[in-house]
Amino acid sequence: MNAPAPSDVGRLVHLGIGNFARAHTLQATAVAGGWSVVAFTGRSAAMADALNAQGGRYGLIVRGPEADEVSVLDVIDEVHPAADVDALVALLADPFTTVVTLTITEKGYSAGSDPATSAPARIALGLKARREAGVTEPIALVSCDNLTGNGEVLGQAVRAELDEETAAWFEDHVDVISSMVDRITPSADDGAADTVREQTGFADAVPVVTEPFTEWVIEDRFRGRRPEWEKAGVQFTDDIEVHERRKLRLLNGAHTLMAYAGQVAGVTRVDEAIGHREVRALVEQLWSEARETLPLPADELDAYTSALEERFRNPRLADNLIRIAADGTAKLPVRALPAIAELGGPDKAPGEVAAVAAWTAWVTDRVRAGHEVQDPKSAEIAEAAGIQDATERVTALLALLDVAAGDPLIAAVVAEEQRLPRP
Repeated sequence: MNAPAPSDVGRLVHLGIGNFARAHTLQATAVAGGWSVVAFTGRSAAMADALNAQGGRYGLIVRGPEADEVSVLDVIDEVHPAADVDALVALLADPFTTVVTLTITEKGYSAGSDPATSAPARIALGLKARREAGVTEPIALVSCDNLTGNGEVLGQAVRAELDEETAAWFEDHVDVISSMVDRITPSADDGAADTVREQTGFADAVPVVTEPFTEWVIEDRFRGRRPEWEKAGVQFTDDIEVHERRKLRLLNGAHTLMAYAGQVAGVTRVDEAIGHREVRALVEQLWSEARETLPLPADELDAYTSALEERFRNPRLADNLIRIAADGTAKLPVRALPAIAELGGPDKAPGEVAAVAAWTAWVTDRVRAGHEVQDPKSAEIAEAAGIQDATERVTALLALLDVAAGDPLIAAVVAEEQRLPRP
């Protein structure tokens, strides 16, 4: 393992300042102490306006099964809207900035080459400015999104936007680092602001609600300064892949399945979905299959899935399935489809097939009921969901996941749709 990075303070820039980042990565940075943090929104400027009006402070509600633990975090110096490209370029050109963390969701890594809409394109402009400024200390780009090999995905996305000179400079001056993040963070409920005010006296327009469990595992490959995240319990490792796959296949896979199958079955929250006998059976089947793809001891996997069930059953977290259901065309290709392939095809992976079938059934129900599906391919989903023939409809929907016409998964999904629990 590499020697620890120097503990001198520096600046961390975070892209994608949503609830999860404030509950997880920035909370760990606050515990590490001493570092300046400048954040950028993912899309809307609303979060920047709200946090800046509060001096960057916000309330964090850790919601256990029986009680809340509330604190006010004062870790953010300033928040910019994503559209403020000039501000990001200036920050990345500044030698005081040595770490960039990202929570831009799966779809953020394929957002194209327009800096106005693409975080990788904006980072490329900032790295060009850093090179031109003659900065020699390495800068680390740390992905905190739910993607296997998220650092590799980030590196490819950024390199694709670099000019020739910056590309040649890149390897000696930029560390691109994978990490595995795990903390369930639902949308704040209507009473969250009151909870923060009653327990701390702080009037907060944008409180964050999260669970007690938290895990962050990071590749130990920093050449420059970084926060002392160890103080927050962060684990540094030379083998990130097994941690990523465990979380992606067991937590994220189950979340995806419950998000769609739960709503098809008529429930709206995670705790209700895991408590639904038939949906729980699907989750257990998916876990059984996913475990076959994970090279970890059985007792470790037992402990992890037991902890997951306890987390899912937390009634006070009230995590809404509709939140988790967003962006299915970005999630299923990295969660369900690789597992199906590794297990030997749809006939060997009925739990994973159920996750895909629950998605096709849910989007079809939702479109036909006149509701919008939150997804980067929402227009294509709406068109496909309107097809009356089941095989043609599923073929069109799975094409949005890059599943070829005639793939055995199509027939398996058509059949599984009929077996899904309904109200």
